[in-house]
Amino acid sequence: MNDTLQLIHTNLGYLVFAVVLVATLLAFRTGIADAPVSRLSSLTMVLLDIHVTVGILLYVVGDWWGADLLIAVVHPVLALAALAVGHIGLGRARRERNPRLAATGLAAALALVTVAIGVASM
Repeated sequence: MNDTLQLIHTNLGYLVFAVVLVATLLAFRTGIADAPVSRLSSLTMVLLDIHVTVGILLYVVGDWWGADLLIAVVHPVLALAALAVGHIGLGRARRERNPRLAATGLAAALALVTVAIGVASM
């Protein structure tokens, strides 16, 4: 089960990166006050939710807290930060009806996802 979760988490991570990248680019390119958060942006955050959940499961089942500092601490903190920043950006965009907040939140999440992948790849 551990190997399967690892495979899912790794491959899903690259998919998450690609989807967050596309959603970020589209959010900066388009955006209207009537719909400040696109469906793609919302689905992107759901995909990131799923990915982080699989990561937490893998962390517990795979005994990853015993790994080196980058994997045991830095990677999960970056992933949780990406999740939080993305949700906060989309939530504020909906509340304030400002599509730029969604784009900014997604861009920050993208930066954190990129660094988290880089840390995990070391």
